[in-house]
This record gives sequence, structure tokens and C-alpha cells, in this order.
Amino acid sequence: MIVSFFKNYSILLFVLFVTTLNAQTLVTTNAQLQSAISSATAGSEIVLANGIWNNVQLSINKNGTATNPIIIKAENIGQVFMQGNSNIQLGGNYIIFEGFVFQNPSNLITNNGRIDPIIEFRDASNNECNNCVVTNVKIDSYNGSSTQKEDNFKWVIVYGQYNEISHSSFVGKNGIGSIINDNRNDENPDYTKIHHNYFASRTPVGEVNELNDQDAIRIGNSATSLTDSFTEIYDNFFYDWSGEIEIISNKSGKNKYYNNTFTDYQGTLTLRHGNNCEVFGNYFFANNNTLAGGIRVIGEGHTIYNNYIEGVNAIKPDGSTTNTGGAINITNGRPNSAINGYYQVKNVTITNNTLVNGDFGFRVGTTVSSDLTLAPENLIIANNIILNTSRNAFDIETNATGNSKFEGNITQNGPWDLTNGVNNNKTVTSGLLASSTDFYRIVGNSAAIDANIGSYSFLSDDILGGNRTNNFDAGAEEFGANGTKLPYKVADVGTKVGFLSGNSGRLTTSINTIDFNIAAGTKIFDINANVSWSISENADWLTLNTTSGSNNATIQITTTENTSGALRTAIITVSQNGGNLNSVITVNQSLETFNADTAVALSGITVTGVGTQAGDNIPENTLDENDATRWSANSSDGSAFLTYDLQCKKTVTSVKIYFHKGSERTSSFKIATSVDGTNFTDVTSVLTSSGNTVGFENFAFSPFQEARFVRILGYGNSEGSGWNSYEEVQIFGDDTCASLSLDDTNFEEKGFSFYPNPTKNVLNIIADKQIGFVEIYTMRGQKIITQKITENKGSIETKSLAKGIYLIKINGVLSKFIIE
Repeated sequence: MIVSFFKNYSILLFVLFVTTLNAQTLVTTNAQLQSAISSATAGSEIVLANGIWNNVQLSINKNGTATNPIIIKAENIGQVFMQGNSNIQLGGNYIIFEGFVFQNPSNLITNNGRIDPIIEFRDASNNECNNCVVTNVKIDSYNGSSTQKEDNFKWVIVYGQYNEISHSSFVGKNGIGSIINDNRNDENPDYTKIHHNYFASRTPVGEVNELNDQDAIRIGNSATSLTDSFTEIYDNFFYDWSGEIEIISNKSGKNKYYNNTFTDYQGTLTLRHGNNCEVFGNYFFANNNTLAGGIRVIGEGHTIYNNYIEGVNAIKPDGSTTNTGGAINITNGRPNSAINGYYQVKNVTITNNTLVNGDFGFRVGTTVSSDLTLAPENLIIANNIILNTSRNAFDIETNATGNSKFEGNITQNGPWDLTNGVNNNKTVTSGLLASSTDFYRIVGNSAAIDANIGSYSFLSDDILGGNRTNNFDAGAEEFGANGTKLPYKVADVGTKVGFLSGNSGRLTTSINTIDFNIAAGTKIFDINANVSWSISENADWLTLNTTSGSNNATIQITTTENTSGALRTAIITVSQNGGNLNSVITVNQSLETFNADTAVALSGITVTGVGTQAGDNIPENTLDENDATRWSANSSDGSAFLTYDLQCKKTVTSVKIYFHKGSERTSSFKIATSVDGTNFTDVTSVLTSSGNTVGFENFAFSPFQEARFVRILGYGNSEGSGWNSYEEVQIFGDDTCASLSLDDTNFEEKGFSFYPNPTKNVLNIIADKQIGFVEIYTMRGQKIITQKITENKGSIETKSLAKGIYLIKINGVLSKFIIE
């Protein structure tokens, strides 16, 4: 862009360092930046000119949209430096902040032992940010002075929902405070995604683990730890890291930690509080550093699989042994524990991990204080391989209770507390693994090949992303599966992970799963990108309205009627042209349909609201069957919305809304649905109510939707006030679950198994006790067979069932099987 001064013309053209073209504004001073922020609207792109920016204090509360976000970016990646006392506060919706380097801090202010975070997902008035992205940012040794090292200085604090931190580098942290803290100051799910970041060269205050709050990432806090966050931490690289025992501190439920690499570090990935988390596909290379472990387990319902852990060392710097160490450490619980204490480990499954060259492999029932007396209960440790353990490959410090079992584990070169030959646990003398370029790999003729015991539905692939066959191998890798997900190395920083200097590519989709009914239908999804892209799909029963494009776009999918007699699935892949960015969408089409004439008002619904709500106008008022109460919030762009949780996926046919002042004014709104609560698809465009009705107005879906979440987004009213007010909302459809929960699918834990799978005519069932009632369901949750088996073995005839995927339920646990 050229700034020109023409002094001798009758009309003076004066462009003062601010040029706007297609909603893009280049700014060169803090004053211009603040002015551009003040006038920003959906689709605005504010570009900070190359150079050094001192003392940038930015607080924004603005609303973009999914297809027209507000973007604040560097003119050139790696050439815009924020220095001095700079911090960024983001409030509103759909804001993207990208491309900046934070360095050379000075005059940071301590207030009550706290320094303001560098980036915060809420503004100065505590308005949280939702659907906001911080990407391609580098924070380089941005620390307080030596006298401030024990002041709490968190670099990034996350509030709100559906936010993302990606492709950024966080280097040289010292002093107290997390790099990223998802604060979870309420009990609402967060759905945060933290991925493809680089965390490096942290130094502790004093000795490692001398003080708390020196982690890389913390998700939640003790107070809200028993509620679910649904956060995903994946494809991050942690290198040269030393702070406290918790590199990642999980303090909430239903989170996933996968495909991360930890190299040359001290500490562990710690499931400190919260339940039902998954840890899989991670690489740990501790390099025999003191106080270096792998995964530490506390709480209930966790699933830990396909992890590779090498070179752990439970020795403290003072030479003593820590009870928090070991490759995988399962701790004891405290009776009647306070919420910030140690809850008992229950119903945890740890399977198919590979542990190499450490002092301890598994440690079961460890204690960090004498009052931790509750042993792990219903603990499964199966099909793991442990190579070259110097102290104990399987250290049982407290015997696990309940239906716990340790089976199918294999060790070479190291003692353990298991008995060889019992429950298929065995010691081998050679040939288990072999050293390779990246990590110890499974080799031909290894005892681990085809050695898997039991059935685990989540083991569809291995640590490298290769498909596992029916006869799984023990350990994290499946021999010959040819996966490609190798651990990250320093050479990958700047290309695959971390700050991508010179490459600010962005490519995401608004949803990763789309469900269709059996009938032919059409749905849409959004692409959010600043690169050119192409789309491919692998099924002849769906078509896309375009196969290529650039930047943001809305894509339409059309399916034919499903006459195959089975549930069918396709994959849509959106890929960057000439680059490595991509996003994958799974498309499912049911083999069953639903008649709208049988639709009923759905039951068991809960609701949450986002937006500036007035007085006691709370979301629950829309479900209280009282048209004298209402929920209201102010927005004209969809940033205020209600989200209805149907508790499971159901067929939804229509939504009825009782509008406040429905006979005096029209209200504008849009309806979207979601299967996972994270990715929503618009079912309607922006609609307008009649303006002449006192009572419900019906808005039917065509086609019907398979969804767990229904969202109503407000776009204001005809009075121009921007208020969206609903007195009652009813959602109609099929009140049976379209997909039964598979949260507890472990038949082996309950003593059940079945075969063959896939099957044609008969499904055989065996158990260690009387089986009782067996129920067969379709994937939509329709019960089609009920049979009581009074012995510990029996069979179900399945020859009348069509080809497809079904669910079997025994004694409250579920699993899938296939009719071929």
C-alpha cells in the first residue's frame, strides 16, 4: 500500500498511514489501532504495520461471524513485535488474532501478586470471547523482572467457549504461572482446542517442582473439576521443559490429550482432577532426566492407550525417589477427599502402551501422603509392553480392588510384580522391540504380534495412525500398519508445529461430523481459511456444490436416498493447495427414517445461554412452561444464543418458539444443530417471526436433523432494539436416542465377550456368570431384540437382521458388532 501526498492539487489527498481496501485497514500507531478496533464490524481485517509496537494495551469487545470473523493480524508474519508492557484482551465472538511476536518486556505491573496475562480471552469488562482464535503467535521470554519471579504471571488465560490456540510458540518462560490456563470459572463446557503449538525452554523457580503453578497447560481448577470441559490438546511439542511435576494439569472432565510429543523434560502429563478423560497417541522421551515421568492418573473413567514412554526417572534432584514418578503412575485416593484432594481411581482402562528404558514402568497404588488409603478400583492394565526396566516393570504398591485385572502384558529385561504365565502376562528374553531412528519399534517375530487380549472398541488404529487388524498386537504400535504419525522433532518447529514464520495459513471447517437421514437431503458447512483449497470425497452417493476455492466459503452437500440397507459413511477432505493444512469431515447417512406424524415434544432437555442477559431472564425460563417468564439477550448478529442439550442424539423435526411481544413486533433468528456441541451446522437461514401471534410459532426442518444440540441464535427485532426474547421453546421429534452412549463399552471389565464379529447368522456370548437379559439395538437406539440367557453362555440369532452396525447391551454395558 502506498501513502501519497499531493500538495499542489486543488483537492488534497491525504492518507495518514491508514488505508482501507475490502474491509482491510493498515494501522501504524496505537491510536490508529484503537480507532480501527472501535469501528470494526463482522469481516473487518485490521493489519498492524511491520515494526516495533510498544505498550500495546488492547481491549476489544466485538462480534464477527463464522464466515466473516474480525481479524487482527501482522502485516508480515514475524515482522511485527509487541514489546514493553503489552497485553491483549479479546471479548465478543469470532475474533482471530494472528502473526505477532511478543518480546523484550519492561515495566510489567504487579497488582496483588499478579501480573496481567499477555493474552486473555475476555475484555476489561469481563466479556468473554467465544469462537475466537489465537494463532501463529510467538511469546519469547516475556517475563517479569527477577523481583517478580514469584508473582503469578500466566501468559494466556482462556475464558468462554469454542476457542482455539494453534500454531504458536511459547519459549523461555520463567517465574510462576501457566503458559496456557483454561480457567473454567463456571461449570459450562469449554470445547477449547489447543494444537500444533511449541512449548520450550521453561526454567523453574528454584529447583524443579519447588513451587506449584509452573505448568505448560492447565485445563480447569479444583472448584469446577467435577464438570466436563470437552477440551482437546493435540499435536503439540514440549521440549527442554522444567517447571513442576505437572507439565499438563488436567482439572476437568471429558478432555482428550493426543498426538503430543514430550522431549527432554521433567514432569508428567497429570490427570489431577476430573473424570472420563482420554490420553492416547502421545510420545514421551524423558532422556533419563530426574523427576521425569509419563502419565499420572487420578480420578474415574479415564482411558489411556497407544502411548510411547521412554527414559523416565523417578529420582528427585536430591537423590530420593518420588512417588509421582514412573512411566504410568496410578495413585491411591483419599477417603472423603475434599474436591482439591485426591479422588480414588475407579473404572480406568490402560491398554496397548509401550514403555522403554525407564526405572519404573507401571506403578499401581502410589501414595504422596499417608492418608491416601483408597486403592484403585476396577482398574484394567492390559496388552502393554515394557522393555529394559531398571527397577520394576510393574510395581504394585497397593493391590487394586473390585473387578481389576492385569492381563496380556509383556516385559523383557526387567523384574516385575506380576506372575509369568498368569492372565497371559509373560516375560520374554529377546526380540520384543528394536531400536530405530525415531523410537523403539515392533519387529517381525516379536512376542507382541497378535498378542492382544480382550476387546477394546477404541483401538481402531495405533500410535502412528495405522489401522489395527482384528488380531491386535500388544503395545502402542501395530506391526506392518504403516502409519505416519511420527514424534515431533526440533526440525519440525516452524513448519509442522509452533510459530510458522512466513506462513500464516489457516484452514478449518465449522463441523467435523454431519449426519443425514435415509432420505435424500442437503446440508451445509463453512470453511474458514485464508488460503486456496480443494475438496475431495470418497463416495458416489454424495455431491458437493464446489470442489475448490479460496478463503472463507459455505459448502453444500447433497446426498441421494440410502437404499443400501446399511448405515453408510463417507469422508470429505478439505486440503490446502500446495500446503499441508487440511480438515476432515465424516458424513453418516442412516438406514432408517422417521415419520413426522409421530413426532413428540422431546423430554429431558437442558439449556444454556450466551449473551448479555437482562435481570432474571435466565435460559431455563424457556423450558418452565410459564409464558410469564422469558430469556432475553441483546445482539443483532447471532452472538446471543440459546443452546438446548437433548442429552443424546435424537431425530429433530421442528422447533416451536413463543416470542415475547410476538403480536407487537417481529423477531429475527436462526436455528443450528450439532452432534458434539462443538461444531454447529445452520439448519435455517435467518428467519423472521410473524409479528402477529400470541403463542407458539412452528419452524419445521427439511430434512429432519440427527442432533444432540439445538441452538437458537438471535438477530434482533423490528423495533431496532437488538433484543431477542423468548418465553417458551419446544423441540419436537423422536424422543428415543439416535445413538446409545458407548462411554462404558468394556465388556471384558464386566466379564462378557461375544464372537464372531463380524457375524452373519449367530452371535455367541460367553460370561463368567449368568448372562441375563441381552438387548440388540440399531444405531439409532431402536431396540429390536430382547432375549434372556440363564447360563454363562448362549447365542442370539441374527440372520433376520440387515447388513450394518448394531449395538449389544448386557448388564448396562454396550458394544458394537457388525452384520455382514
